[in-house]
Amino acid sequence: MQDHHFNNKVLCVGNISVDIKAYCPEDDGTEAYREGSIELVPGGVGRGMAINLKHLGLDAAILGILGDDIFGDYLRKGLEDEKVNTSLLRKSKSSSTSLFSVMASRGKSARCVYDTNILKEISLDQDVIDFIRSEQIEAIIMDSNMNPEFYRDVYTLKEKNPNIFIFQNATAPDIAAKTLKYAHLIDLFACNEFEAASLLKAPASPDLETADKFQKLGFKNFIITFGSRGVMVRVGNETWNEPPYTPYKIVDTIGAGDAFASGFLAGFLNQESVKRCIHYGLTSARETLLTKQTVSSILSRELLERSVKE
Repeated sequence: MQDHHFNNKVLCVGNISVDIKAYCPEDDGTEAYREGSIELVPGGVGRGMAINLKHLGLDAAILGILGDDIFGDYLRKGLEDEKVNTSLLRKSKSSSTSLFSVMASRGKSARCVYDTNILKEISLDQDVIDFIRSEQIEAIIMDSNMNPEFYRDVYTLKEKNPNIFIFQNATAPDIAAKTLKYAHLIDLFACNEFEAASLLKAPASPDLETADKFQKLGFKNFIITFGSRGVMVRVGNETWNEPPYTPYKIVDTIGAGDAFASGFLAGFLNQESVKRCIHYGLTSARETLLTKQTVSSILSRELLERSVKE
């Protein structure tokens, strides 16, 4: 078997939140109080990618901001317990920690409310630039939640340092186009079918027509996930389509897309074949679908290697 090193140093930037998941088995159509379940789960794309990549053998650091509150303390401790480098994890003096609320009931679409105003405080200041240089960061992994000035500064840095690998996650349909003008500088872009449709202003399908249209937007390499229809990957002029790895049950879908991207990156940053990278991604997503947490505790380099032999 080929020897894989997984020595990349990556800086993950983005949201770190507490997800509040409320579920009621029955909805009688009224606004009355009713019994159900409420869970607090650590979330956020920035946090999820950092922990996933750490599990998969990469040297991961995180740039983010937390409130001076119990949620912030809880999330910081979790990242430290996972051995993610938190040197750039800052504390806000004025904003509370990001919260993401999901309310669902049987037979009804989930309703989501979120507060991510704290992310406006994330900046690419001199301390961050010095960290990137001193730690020899090879890749910057970002979601699309930050302010426009942050992306301007990151992509200016990319123009001056073209060897820094940039991964951009679309994050949500309403903000997917936030960094579209920097598409030519993005080394790998990831989105789901709804975010792709928002960018294309037309339905997205796992076919060459969609891939060609997407590439004309400026993205040279990209991942589009299609749920039960699998995943499409375009790298340069080649396109791959793979069906999903469906687990025997699905506990929760939140975090599965980030897990796929993390698994794919674990191979892609080490110049492994695209087919193997997709396999890593699908394996990571499958395991995440089996947990209520937004990251799976069993993800590891060994799991990816073992899954290739299965």
